[in-house]
Amino acid sequence: MKQDPASILMTHLQLTILLVAAMSAMAPFAVADEPTGRDSARENLNKAAQFSALQPASNKDRFDFETERMRGTIRLDGAYHGVTELVDKATGRQVINSKLSALNLYRLMSVNRVMGVPRYMNRTTKSAINWVEATWPPSDAHLGEVTSRHQGQVTARYQISSPQAIDLTITVESRGTYAGYELFLSNYFDKSLIPYVYLKPVHGSKQSSRDLVQPIVPTVNDVFRGTLLVFPRDAHAARLGLDGRWDLTDIQLCPVRHYADCLAVLADSERKLGVVLMSHPRDCFALSTRYHAERDEDRLTTYSAFDLSLFGNDLLPDNRRTVKVRLALTALDENMSQPLELYRAFVSERDAERDPVNLQEVAK
Repeated sequence: MKQDPASILMTHLQLTILLVAAMSAMAPFAVADEPTGRDSARENLNKAAQFSALQPASNKDRFDFETERMRGTIRLDGAYHGVTELVDKATGRQVINSKLSALNLYRLMSVNRVMGVPRYMNRTTKSAINWVEATWPPSDAHLGEVTSRHQGQVTARYQISSPQAIDLTITVESRGTYAGYELFLSNYFDKSLIPYVYLKPVHGSKQSSRDLVQPIVPTVNDVFRGTLLVFPRDAHAARLGLDGRWDLTDIQLCPVRHYADCLAVLADSERKLGVVLMSHPRDCFALSTRYHAERDEDRLTTYSAFDLSLFGNDLLPDNRRTVKVRLALTALDENMSQPLELYRAFVSERDAERDPVNLQEVAK
């Protein structure tokens, strides 16, 4: 007898809960302050059961989700795959641009070339109890702005990681040689949201302490009007966007100050609701945004947006690299302290994932 997708998903969830209970019964005694490998596995299964909120929609490649803090939709099909709807339940506000998406894989690039545009590339999809995934195989043809074929496989996994956050984990398995490999990840939001970035103090400035770094709104200026503002990690990263990879487009990149934190925030005009994008500095070499302007005629676009330039390292055949991006909703206090708290927790989590001891535990 054929089951519908919702019934299959519920069966997976029930089996997961039973497995968690069985592991709890079989696990040997352990001191609370000294988690074992089994503890880590059990914790991951508990998390899967707690946040397995993804439900198949009428279209097989669209999934709805709802937690106590947010609800929305993730699409794996079409040009604007990714998070197409994200509603903050406390305010009822939809933060994603209604015609576009967030966590959208746009361009695959390296020095002086574009190897692929995932929006228009064929892909396969699959799903489990708490994640959905799209995989783009190596491309076999030049399409549109592509200047050479992409020799490698890209996998993007979307997961509800907490009641207020969605994680995107991207893995590239290279079959070619690429200098300065980049995946340009686009995120389009409602035009009323105001962008904030956290920048390093300028050399020679009296503002020299890390504690004095404050969120800054990039505002329209005639010097960079009409360009895409780029906040690189460092001087080396600033050069990557100017090495020819954007030459065949009408987009001019304008690198400015270096970011202090790999953190992008969009806030409503009352600074009560924040939309937070974050990645680890080793995973993301630059943030780019549309400058803010009060008048529509001064805006670069009809939406607010942030882009993340991911990877940035050289790739050789058989290299495998993984990066992670988190999209979260949060209430904001007067000092906008919550985004930094979320970011620091995320960075610590990523550092722990890369710790050799933890990697050995995962392998057991």
